[in-house]
Amino acid sequence: MSAASEVNLKQTLRKLEFPLCAKEALNKIGELICGRITSIKNMDLALDLMSEFIFCEVDRRGNKRSSPLSALLELQLLEILFEHFNGLTNEAARNTVFLSLFSGTTALQRAGILSKLVSLAIGIPSPAILTSASTWMQQLGCTSAHSCKLAQAIVHDYFHLVPSAADRMKILPDVAPQFTANFLTAVAENYFNSKKKDQPYPSESLLQTITQWISQNAHLCIAAQQKQAALPPGAIAMEATTAIAGLIRWCTLAPMYEQDSQLYSHLHLALLNSILEIPHTTPPKAICAQHLATSLRFILLYSNKTGKQSNLQLALDRFAQAVQVALSTKCVYGKIDDLIHQLQQLPFNKLMSIVINTHKECK
Repeated sequence: MSAASEVNLKQTLRKLEFPLCAKEALNKIGELICGRITSIKNMDLALDLMSEFIFCEVDRRGNKRSSPLSALLELQLLEILFEHFNGLTNEAARNTVFLSLFSGTTALQRAGILSKLVSLAIGIPSPAILTSASTWMQQLGCTSAHSCKLAQAIVHDYFHLVPSAADRMKILPDVAPQFTANFLTAVAENYFNSKKKDQPYPSESLLQTITQWISQNAHLCIAAQQKQAALPPGAIAMEATTAIAGLIRWCTLAPMYEQDSQLYSHLHLALLNSILEIPHTTPPKAICAQHLATSLRFILLYSNKTGKQSNLQLALDRFAQAVQVALSTKCVYGKIDDLIHQLQQLPFNKLMSIVINTHKECK
């Protein structure tokens, strides 16, 4: 597109009131970045259109606006975005526009609109938007700060703000299994994690929902690894990180932190069954050894205090069971020998010592 055409396009859009200008800008952005031939110039223009006409972050001269969208304008934008993405039948094109609108460089700035859009897509529901959100999480990293913040916002909306709305979450795996899997990975990162100081443990309703999901669908945790993300030609799809290691951490650490809900026992069993159902791949990709090892420092810290030995032994039993099942099904990747070496640093546990010796004998 020539410089004159760019100017004419922007002048035309400036004559339209919001949200009509946003609607027209979205259509133009799709043409610019989803065509067979794209260019840096087209991408730069698309980014300009997003900033000025969709999110109203800058004025016509490119200067940053001091005030964000009002609540009414934000609601109108959400309606436009919802209709636009549901109207795009080409998944690769939809994902391309979605990723561009909420790219890593602007994710924090637009996080509020993104979380509201995804929450809306859960409530309506919209498999199309949830699929694009799932791709977004994978491309940025399911355990990244951006994905964790999105997961936190969804948990707030459906489990804290309006607790009765939690029922809408029960059908989520049927509506969007890939999104649910990536959501689980991010949620797992948000709890039983020393980096999160506020509300370090999941609520009973969230724990119950997750336990129910995995108990009813043994393949849910690996769902995002079963389907390749649809991206434009030349783009590299990032491999999804499963929630298994993170949720194993929950079950392992729960006794040490006096989280005595029976749901942790049920979740632990569901996870073991899920691991047993993981199909063999070469190389394995379901559970990262380094992710499994994140529980170790918490266990060592606890053992150095005057914590209950019974709680410590229960934690070690659960961790040993999970490690053994994961190793026996050959679904662990990464530095397995380092993991075994770290396990040897833990306080004595009969089951763990058997797991360590069994691994050494099988080598």
